[in-house]
Amino acid sequence: MSVELTNFITVFRTGQLIHLDWAANALEEADIPFQRREETSGGIRLAMPVAPSTGPGQWWSIVVPESFVSQAREVLAELPIEQTTTPDVWSFQPTPDVKKGWQIYSWIIIAAIAYGAIQWFVDIFKHLK
Repeated sequence: MSVELTNFITVFRTGQLIHLDWAANALEEADIPFQRREETSGGIRLAMPVAPSTGPGQWWSIVVPESFVSQAREVLAELPIEQTTTPDVWSFQPTPDVKKGWQIYSWIIIAAIAYGAIQWFVDIFKHLK
């Protein structure tokens, strides 16, 4: 008994859920098999969640079997959306205030981690004396 493995290729990646839905609907109407998945800038790839949320470095992609790649790209090329597999971290198109809020939040988290690391080293050096 042999098992044939299907190689899936990413044909579309975006940070905007509406664009993902448009692409998925177009592929569905063209009877092209596909899968949706969620990806992060850290490299984590998951099945499409029930309630996805947007944010920096959060993308959704569509993968198709290798034999359907050219057909899928033709269908997606007809849509009025950017055709890319490498969107930037801010591709979810936040307003300037939201972007600034995310940046402030990131600096707060980095500062808290740095403070914790410094305290950890201080505690280690206290115990070495």
